[in-house]
Amino acid sequence: MTTIKGRVFDGFGNQIGSGLVLDGNQLAEVSPGTPDANWPLIVPGFVDVHCHGGGGFSFPDTTNPEEIATAIKAHRSGGTTALFASLVSLADPLPYIKALVPFCEKGELAGLHLEGPFISKAKCGAQNPEVIRPADLTELESWLQAGQGWFKTMTIAPETDNALEAAKLLLKYGAVPSWGHTSCNEDQARLALDYTVKTASELNWQGYAQTVTHLFNAMSPINHRSPGPIIEFLRSAKDRTAGVEVIADGHHLKPELVEDMFATFPDASLFFVTDALAAACMPPGKYTLGGLKVEVKNGACYLDGTDTLSGGASCLLNQFALFARRGQIPLAKLIRACVGTPVQAASIPEDAPGVTTRFTAGCKPSFMLLDSDYQIQRLFRQGEEIEPAIIES
Repeated sequence: MTTIKGRVFDGFGNQIGSGLVLDGNQLAEVSPGTPDANWPLIVPGFVDVHCHGGGGFSFPDTTNPEEIATAIKAHRSGGTTALFASLVSLADPLPYIKALVPFCEKGELAGLHLEGPFISKAKCGAQNPEVIRPADLTELESWLQAGQGWFKTMTIAPETDNALEAAKLLLKYGAVPSWGHTSCNEDQARLALDYTVKTASELNWQGYAQTVTHLFNAMSPINHRSPGPIIEFLRSAKDRTAGVEVIADGHHLKPELVEDMFATFPDASLFFVTDALAAACMPPGKYTLGGLKVEVKNGACYLDGTDTLSGGASCLLNQFALFARRGQIPLAKLIRACVGTPVQAASIPEDAPGVTTRFTAGCKPSFMLLDSDYQIQRLFRQGEEIEPAIIES
């Protein structure tokens, strides 16, 4: 038996004990009692459901198994023990989907996310506008079938042709639409949100039926005469009819805005994502996303030669540590934003490899021990200890 002492929190931010007792790679029990306030944190491994790559490699740019594994490892060593591989708008995503499915089957990935190509050209960000197109249901179904059940979510603009039909098809295949990269107005956003809730009910869908892709980024801003989609997305967060992604890296959104959101809206609807590129866990320089060149400088990613943000260079622990140090969002909410809410919003099984929302006796837990500066002291996935990375502030 091995006992690891610390302030134990589950994936929903509940403090539940003073340590974990491991019997081999299984959890024997959570130690009872009140831990010392100076003890390290024990939190579940984080869950990132919007990640394009890391460690120098990008999921939309390689089908090489070693390079895919390197990208996964870059985030895993930073405390993200469950990960979606996100693609971008591509002329043909099938080769990349097929290359990623074996990693899902082996439990190395928790699922697949396709960001586009059924999005707005005007709000495509760092994606290639030449391959953006209206929703084609035959094409979409071929991707879903190639995903063999691992397709979990897809970013769609509400205003694109056949968007609602695409949302219904996704739900039928066990995936959720994620509304974003959009120029839609408030009425178009509300129509898409309401339609998805209604369709999910008809299909007896359990849990969140939709999410919002990186709120505020790559969508029409709020205007006092034309509010746009953001107000409707926030209303859905308030009603808990949509899970809402937040890129909380300090670059995509002003930190005070993130803090205000968590103070105002249910934390059960808001969750952190990285939108990370090949540059995550790498030094400044130039990298590739979907065939386009991006540059990392001062911790942010930009489309090469522009001031357009093009995804992130962080891992989830960077974001968690940023806001934990600022001290304005309670620790419990931050943990939930990195574990419990993304699991629920993306309909990930709570017993999926790398996922630990509850420390239940007999499970093979994924968790990390964090010091007072939120560096990883020890890291476990499925009960097996792995080497952690040093996470830069």
